[in-house]
Amino acid sequence: MTGEGSIASAVRAMQAGALDYIVKPFKASSLLPVLARAQATRSLRMANAELERQLRQNVMELAEANLRLEQARTAAEHASAEKSRFLSNMSHELRTPLNGILGFAQILAADKLPATQLEKQRFARNIVQSGQHLLKLVNEILDLARIEAGKVPLALEAVDLPNVLQECRMMVTPLAEKREIKLGFGAVPERRLRADRTRLVQVLINLLSNAIKYNRQRGCVGVACTETEDCRVRIAVSDTGPGLESDQLQHIFQPFNRLARDEEEEGSGLGLALTRRVVEAMHGMIGVESKPGQGSTFWVELPLVPETAPKVQHA
Repeated sequence: MTGEGSIASAVRAMQAGALDYIVKPFKASSLLPVLARAQATRSLRMANAELERQLRQNVMELAEANLRLEQARTAAEHASAEKSRFLSNMSHELRTPLNGILGFAQILAADKLPATQLEKQRFARNIVQSGQHLLKLVNEILDLARIEAGKVPLALEAVDLPNVLQECRMMVTPLAEKREIKLGFGAVPERRLRADRTRLVQVLINLLSNAIKYNRQRGCVGVACTETEDCRVRIAVSDTGPGLESDQLQHIFQPFNRLARDEEEEGSGLGLALTRRVVEAMHGMIGVESKPGQGSTFWVELPLVPETAPKVQHA
């Protein structure tokens, strides 16, 4: 408001950011329309700011949706590739024992191929071994599929850690003695884990068997148990084998991936994949640490049972 109204002063006022310009003397009738225009302008500015805010939010949400869509597409492509690789490897692994069974059975059934009784017995043993390997492979595939589908009920209970490790030690000792591998079990805390006892034994036996089979001659296998700060117990199985390269570590838990290990060792390549699914189903974690020429350490972490929980008595 000014008593020195002029076009020049009006221009300067507008340039300085004034919304309107009133020259003294004025009446209320001339002020009210100015206020009404000011309110309307303010409302428009607020509405415009809200629209800009919503537009920015929509753009961000669209960017996030595009990112999730891209991640889902990548995951779908990866899953499709993994499925194709899995089916290809499974087909190969199934055909190997089947070819052995059919080949030796055809020899036994042939009339023109002379064979002694000892040769027939050897052929029959090969058929049995191939059949057992095939049965084990099929069972592991079905087991893996059931676990991934969540159709394997787990009986989670308080499992006594020393008893489980002692049972596993007794089961793998004959294999270790046969291969002249020294077993070393460190101090085991008198604690109980929350796990499925049968599945826990399966996990530990697989890790111990691998440590024995893929070890050097007259090597060592060590088992160490430590409590973590987040109320878990880590069970680590170490070997003195050849170790693993960094690229091998990235694929160690994939199905049918034997990492170019000794092909003379019987195995389907499903053991570690199945072990990881079982451990995760029991709300645990599994990992591996290894360097070429320095052996490997596979570890499993499972939750502890609180001390206040009643202890389960095993027969």
